[in-house]
Amino acid sequence: MGVLRRHISKGGNEEWEGVPVEEYEDGGVVLGTKRVLIGQRDGAVSFSLRYFEIPPGGKSSLDRHAHDHGVFILKGRTRVLMGQETVEAGAGDVLYIPSDEQHQFENIGDEPLGFLCAVPPRD
Repeated sequence: MGVLRRHISKGGNEEWEGVPVEEYEDGGVVLGTKRVLIGQRDGAVSFSLRYFEIPPGGKSSLDRHAHDHGVFILKGRTRVLMGQETVEAGAGDVLYIPSDEQHQFENIGDEPLGFLCAVPPRD
């Protein structure tokens, strides 16, 4: 049977029933929050869907992975490093990051940057 995660809006914060909020960190430095909306614990075998939130002025870790990413910006504005290029994106925009491409998200707005990220199965 499938899984339903109901969205709950709490004063502008994005929450989903039954989904714990985790610290999103790099090298012990907290960069924001992460929620695994769909993952292995739900029986997903082909992908994981995660929600990240980065505070104003913050950045994600500078990453390069063997897997590709699909990213949907839900709220805020971001400057995204993708390989050697930098692009700006906002709510409603979708990005594809190929495998082994260096990438980083920088919140350039006054509100939290919130985005969904689909990747191969992981929690």
